[in-house]
Amino acid sequence: MKLRKAIIMAQKTGRGIARRSQFPRPIWLIPTNTTERIIIVADNKFTPRWEPSYEDLIAKDWVVHG
Repeated sequence: MKLRKAIIMAQKTGRGIARRSQFPRPIWLIPTNTTERIIIVADNKFTPRWEPSYEDLIAKDWVVHG
């Protein structure tokens, strides 16, 4: 699905998002309205402020994850 739809679905279910193309160990993203912006979860570590690439923004392989 597109990024916008994945974010809306994730917010409704209290989950994060990931790209299917990155499975089986995707980087998991948690969209927020905090100063941390979109939080990156990788290897059980949290990092603030994900900066998407052009490819990330136009991709249609986003899924709700986590």
